[in-house]
Formats: sequence, structure tokens, C-alpha cells
Amino acid sequence: MYKPKKQNLICANCEKEAYTVENGKPKCFGLWMTWGCHYSLGAVEYDRRHFYPTDNKNRAGYQAVPLDYKEKKKLIKRIEELEEDLWMPISRTPHKELLRWHDEKLKTELRILEQAKISHGS
Repeated sequence: MYKPKKQNLICANCEKEAYTVENGKPKCFGLWMTWGCHYSLGAVEYDRRHFYPTDNKNRAGYQAVPLDYKEKKKLIKRIEELEEDLWMPISRTPHKELLRWHDEKLKTELRILEQAKISHGS
């Protein structure tokens, strides 16, 4: 079972045990990818490993086909291009960090950056 790095962290949203700190606020695992507070790390990882349809899922209807190497490389390249257009160099996510991100987080980041580019009229 995953244990938080710091003890006694309480989620800012649901007041349960927090797994991570985002923007200075403790949060349950999964909020950054819209899973919700009540999912544990084990539940999220199980559903990711068994992305194909099955009755034993923790989140009903969850299906996320993993990206292959070429798709992930292309996605990271596109994210870096958009960050270069939109953000100052100090704000950009390092390439090594992007390589560690899960496929869902990369897809979400790309959607956010594309939306930001549209709203800025770039």
C-alpha cells in the first residue's frame, strides 16, 4: 500500500488521507486526472493495468488504451511545442518530467494547452 511522504496530511476536498500535495494543498491520489477523492492508488493502478472492459473495475466504464512509444513521443513533442509558445522558459515542464508522466496526464496536459492557445488567440 502506498503511504504519503508526510504524515497526517488531510485532503483539502474530502478530508481523508492525502497522497500528494498539489499547489500547496494536500490532495487524494487521482484528483489531477479527475478520478476523484474516494479512489485509492491501488484502485487506480488496477484499472490502468486492466484497461480493457472487465466487471472487476473500481471505476465503472473506465477504459484508457495505453499509448505506444511513437504516440507518447509525438504527444510529448506537441506539449513541448505548445509550452514554448505559451509559457516563459522557467514555467515549462522539463522533458525528463514529461517522460515520467502517465499517458492520461499527458493527454490532459495537451488538452489544457490547446485550449489555452485557442483562448489566447495564438
